[in-house]
Amino acid sequence: MTWADYRKNSKKAKIHLGFNLNQGIPSKIFFTNGKGAERLFVNQILLPGQTGVGDRGYQKHDLFDFLQDEGKSFVIRIKANTSKTCLKENEVNPDSIVFYDAEVLLGKPQNNNQTKRMAVSHFSMSNTFKGYCAERDCSSFFK
Repeated sequence: MTWADYRKNSKKAKIHLGFNLNQGIPSKIFFTNGKGAERLFVNQILLPGQTGVGDRGYQKHDLFDFLQDEGKSFVIRIKANTSKTCLKENEVNPDSIVFYDAEVLLGKPQNNNQTKRMAVSHFSMSNTFKGYCAERDCSSFFK
């Protein structure tokens, strides 16, 4: 595969996969060389009304703004040290896995901050895993 040739003695390809979680099947698939950027495919994979799930590699504040403009929802784990400007903090149930819920702007003005408000919920599912939901409204994920 010459298109996957980017390092001497190594040929790699990367798959960018849209996966239908409700039906347990792939819905879209794209191939690039091993260094292919992943964020570029989010808009092609995700349709309006669908919810995308991604890891910290998908955190890009202008991408979050763009997806919201397109009517696309997402749950993306954000980096723990991400700057958040709290616009409104919401009450959390002490018995819930959620320990922080607020409407925020992510980032700093000098660092490509967001222009659209979104919800961020911090939750814990075990002693070792903490998740961060970055969405317009995370409440439906924790019912």
